[in-house]
Amino acid sequence: MTTLGCPSLKDTGLELSTLNTTVNTTVKLGCSKFGNRPTDSIVELTCLSTGNWSHSIPTCEWSWDLNTNEKVIFGTSVAAGAFIIVILVAILVAYFCCYKKKLNNNEEKLYESSYHGSSPRNGYDGPYSERDSYPVTYLAYQDINDGKYDGYVNTGTLDKPWLGYIPRPKVTGANLYN
Repeated sequence: MTTLGCPSLKDTGLELSTLNTTVNTTVKLGCSKFGNRPTDSIVELTCLSTGNWSHSIPTCEWSWDLNTNEKVIFGTSVAAGAFIIVILVAILVAYFCCYKKKLNNNEEKLYESSYHGSSPRNGYDGPYSERDSYPVTYLAYQDINDGKYDGYVNTGTLDKPWLGYIPRPKVTGANLYN
């Protein structure tokens, strides 16, 4: 009597408990990819004396029937993704609501400190008629960049950057107090 063997399961894409294909050998099956299971819930095959396997050879297909390890991995991945999205949204909200608003407020403070729209500056007859809406203290910043003081670069616009202090004019040989 000759011993028959069953066809090899080596290249089926399944995880096998053994590569032995002799009669009465039981092979446990699994799938290596995350969330995949053998079709028709076949988890083991037995080689029969006829030279055939006890069931048709299954393939691996996606299944929502996750084991405990896979559930932990899947849950952790979803939670990490949600956390990253929440952090990104918080950063964007903080930037557009708070930081950008703070920048805009700093620009407005330049005008608010010495000028109020309710008290127009009538009677100013300075050399810069286009600056009538600017407060007197703002004109000091304009003069810095108009070449009256060394060390400052003219940007070519009427709106000069805030320097953080009121610059003192250079006094050379003049008597300030009579």
